[in-house]
Amino acid sequence: MALNLNVAYVKSPFVRVVQNGDSAVIWHSLFGYPKIVPVETLEFLEFFSTPKTICSQLGNELTSEDREAIEEFLRCYFLVLEDFDDRAFLEEKMRTREAEIVSGSLINYLELIMSEACNFRCTYCIHFNNLETSDRINNPKKFMRFDTAMGTVDRYLEILRGHGKRVAEINFGGGEPLLAWPVIKQALEYCRATYSSEFEFRFSINTNASLITPEIAAILKEHSVEIASSLDGLREGNDRVRLTKSGSGTFSQIMRGFEALAQAGYPLDGVAVTITEKNFHELDESIVDWAVARGMKNVRIDIDVVDMVEIPIEDIVAKLMRIRRYAATRGVDVPGFWSRPAENLNESTLESRVAFCGAVRGNSMCVGPSGNIYGCGYSTTQLGSLSEIQSFHAPGTAYHRFVRDHLTEVMEMCKGCMIEGQCGGGCNITQEFARATKTTKIERMCDFYRRMTQEILREQLREATASEPELLQPATERR
Repeated sequence: MALNLNVAYVKSPFVRVVQNGDSAVIWHSLFGYPKIVPVETLEFLEFFSTPKTICSQLGNELTSEDREAIEEFLRCYFLVLEDFDDRAFLEEKMRTREAEIVSGSLINYLELIMSEACNFRCTYCIHFNNLETSDRINNPKKFMRFDTAMGTVDRYLEILRGHGKRVAEINFGGGEPLLAWPVIKQALEYCRATYSSEFEFRFSINTNASLITPEIAAILKEHSVEIASSLDGLREGNDRVRLTKSGSGTFSQIMRGFEALAQAGYPLDGVAVTITEKNFHELDESIVDWAVARGMKNVRIDIDVVDMVEIPIEDIVAKLMRIRRYAATRGVDVPGFWSRPAENLNESTLESRVAFCGAVRGNSMCVGPSGNIYGCGYSTTQLGSLSEIQSFHAPGTAYHRFVRDHLTEVMEMCKGCMIEGQCGGGCNITQEFARATKTTKIERMCDFYRRMTQEILREQLREATASEPELLQPATERR
């Protein structure tokens, strides 16, 4: 939008603010574009709560500094023409992206759901708690056969090939995928033997690690399989929630798997921690110290996304931020679903596909043992089947509707939220579970994500202003 001193502009109703002392972070709740500004800039923008010309506030002769700041306000849509409709503008952008959905060009990630079964029975399990609200958990085909895995890989790579893609991301998930280890081993060997000259493979696996043996560790290392595993705190905290089917603790079993990886020269670089009411009070900075002692750089901490704990949100926020700050001093990153909206502020919905996860962005397809396709391995929403995989993304299909209905600006429940364009409805599994069980905890999840986003931005603001960066403002407001 070109600057015109004599045209009336107005502050966009979608400008959002998080303030800390004399500085603030401002962003557009639909488009993003976060900026650190002094509080004087907030006062300047308030002048445009009603339409005004630039020259009525700054005169006809702008300094280069003034002009640069105002042009940035216009570029980020903090100031817009008085007849500008932010939602209509975004809606038009979203419509142009539908062609990408139905062409299949968004797809770049495949999850093979190797097992619908598990040797653990964690109290909060996303896989079982959500799937038990559907018929999927009762499917007689619990383990993926090699012919299903091979056929899925073939068809997935055909989709990539059709769009000129040469990087293939394949995840082995579940349940516990290592219950189907022989098929995983065959699939790894098949990909290497058949397609390694054409595709660069990036393999990953989500496993509870209890079944990892020295042999399995060696093969995972050989194929550079990225391993995602969980430990829900140290022994006492973990064994409150992460249980075997008989109700016993799992800490020792998990540690044996971790040790097998370390002895193979392939140690984990991080773990994921899930928090419920049962282990919340056990969680503290000691999990960071434990990770540092093992050379880990990442401790992911998530609050149970299916049932949303009943602990006061302010207590959860305070503890997560305290651990996050401590971890930063020890060189450890502490992310979670709760940090996703703040992370998504780094991209604008006008320039890229911003979404809570790859499933709602349309990037992933997960195929179960029976050949049914889902957007996420924990989802109950079927998007197609292996027999129709080449056309499951066609116009009017379940995949098309699913991705379209999760585009920014489409979801009614999100409209007016301070992080509407950055969160986009949060975790889809939370929504599925809330609908199936007729609970209202999705509202609690939304409040939690908003509060965490505010605190993360305040923390970033304190860090940024401590180093005295150049702040965005009209120069005249500094005089």
